[in-house]
Amino acid sequence: MELWWPGESRRSTTRVLLGDHEVFTDPADAILADLRGRGRTVDDEDPESVIVPGVSLGFTRQTSQAVPRDGRGLPVSFTSVLVAGRNYYDFR
Repeated sequence: MELWWPGESRRSTTRVLLGDHEVFTDPADAILADLRGRGRTVDDEDPESVIVPGVSLGFTRQTSQAVPRDGRGLPVSFTSVLVAGRNYYDFR
């Protein structure tokens, strides 16, 4: 299942949570730091398309919309998250 951020200037009453974090509003770097702090492997070789193998979460920071960006030019928050079966990212 892939969930997408509602889009620029749009609000949704639906919240996507990962632990104490809201996936589409909290800073992506804070979410990734929290996952690492919990002992999860984070594959961020491609910083626009980050995966967490073993739990098969895939995060995207790709968007053509005008959104806040960090010093690397990446959107501050994630724009989509893929939740898949446990071994989905085993090929990586």
